[in-house]
Amino acid sequence: MKVILFISFLFSCSFGFSIPNWTQRADLSGGARHRANSFSIGSKGYLGAGHYNGTGVNIVLKDWWEYDPATNAWTQKADYIGNNGNGNYGMLTFSFDNIAYMGGGAQGGISEFFKYNPTTNTWTQVTAPPIKPSDTQGFTIGDSGYFIRFGNLWEYNRITDQWADKGSVPFSLNFWNTGFSLNGKGYIKAGNQLWEYKPLTNQWATRAPFPGLSTGGSGVFTQNGKAYIVAGYAGGLSAVNSEVWEYDPNSNSWWQYANFPGSSRRFSCTFNIGNKAFIGTGTNGTNFNDFWEFNLTVGVNDLSYDNTFTAYPNPAKEKIRFQSEQYSNAIIKIYSTGGKLMDEIPMKSNTVTFYRDNLKNGTYFYNVEVDGQIIHSNKFIFI
Repeated sequence: MKVILFISFLFSCSFGFSIPNWTQRADLSGGARHRANSFSIGSKGYLGAGHYNGTGVNIVLKDWWEYDPATNAWTQKADYIGNNGNGNYGMLTFSFDNIAYMGGGAQGGISEFFKYNPTTNTWTQVTAPPIKPSDTQGFTIGDSGYFIRFGNLWEYNRITDQWADKGSVPFSLNFWNTGFSLNGKGYIKAGNQLWEYKPLTNQWATRAPFPGLSTGGSGVFTQNGKAYIVAGYAGGLSAVNSEVWEYDPNSNSWWQYANFPGSSRRFSCTFNIGNKAFIGTGTNGTNFNDFWEFNLTVGVNDLSYDNTFTAYPNPAKEKIRFQSEQYSNAIIKIYSTGGKLMDEIPMKSNTVTFYRDNLKNGTYFYNVEVDGQIIHSNKFIFI
């Protein structure tokens, strides 16, 4: 019998800010698309299938591509063979050490699942899920993959090639949810809710609610033990955003970063290779084939000097005074919520005053840098 564990957590929603290292990489050679699929195996990333329908005709894709970060190049691989070789989109993917699995999707009337072997560049049909997955993200833990459909959690064991019904989940799940795994646990973001799954006890627990704009269709990747939610819908089918939010499972808190520098979008593809993460494709009405690398070597939450800087009064009407207990040779960089650099202030003494001049009312973020390293990050408000 499944046991559901309901736990209420105290949490902090940390509104920090820094400028991570975004680097635009080579565009996907196969062209623009959305609701495509992706995963990584070893030192390579893989992306393909999906569709585009901007002309009013639904073009379904089956091409499959390998990305090598060492050469920043795409190589076409064997086409996806599902849906009678006609391609698909909105499929489910699981990635393990040397094999990945993909299937389901919005096209076709049957449930099917395939594994991809990058060494032989072949697709092989495996046992299909009892219920066809479509437009749902899952997560992997150990040798198992998980996804939710019609209120139940399903587990796929790649060793036995068998599916198991793990029972109902204690929350409602619409299409275009976000799923990821960290430290042996699975996570599902459904709207602004975040739920954690413990596979050893088959239990769910509530976690800190998502504070951002995205209601679904986001990209997600993990790095340094944390998850990053990027872009997605912003409350309606015609609204998208470009926010970047970090989730730290250790502190059960969210942390906002500068906006994704590409166009705002939904239905992007993501994967991790080593300590780097990648995101690309998607749509906001226009389909994209651009591709970006995200590399954040140090999280702002991990900085050891947060207590040495203060900004006051906050909120303020005309000016903000920055004060440091330790540093008098810093650079303070002021950013808008969209990540635009608004001003730079040299801090040549323990106190410096920033005058708003023509800045509008609203929230602004600042980084404090010493010798090119961000040592503190926070926000202030002009009213």
